[in-house]
Amino acid sequence: MAMTTANDAHRWFSQSRGFTLLEVVVVLAVASVLVPAVFTAISATAEVTDHSYDRSILFELAQSQFEDVQRQAFQTSPASYSLLSMPAGYSVVVTTTPAVTYTYPPPSSTNTAETVQNVTVNVTGVSGNFTLSGYKVR
Repeated sequence: MAMTTANDAHRWFSQSRGFTLLEVVVVLAVASVLVPAVFTAISATAEVTDHSYDRSILFELAQSQFEDVQRQAFQTSPASYSLLSMPAGYSVVVTTTPAVTYTYPPPSSTNTAETVQNVTVNVTGVSGNFTLSGYKVR
């Protein structure tokens, strides 16, 4: 069995003159498959992030509008509560329906009728809409 020396290794490396055409074609084929796949994955991730960001804005705007309706004085249905101004690309609709009207036994001669409204806030934005429902008591 012959021993390989440093001179043999040097001779082998000095005789090789670079990559063969087949090696270059294989590398280009692999790169042509991987590069578009990576860019597609990055693009899909960016799109999901944008959609998630818009959904969180829709939620925050709906919650702000609902809390603003809760702070306003009670109005009988059909109620016309004032709306907050929305950023460009977003719109809001508030609807109310009477949920329950009931009367407590009067402690004195006061009107104790209390009405509960179902308040629905619908905010529409770039990637859809978000609806938030709750109750408002007189």
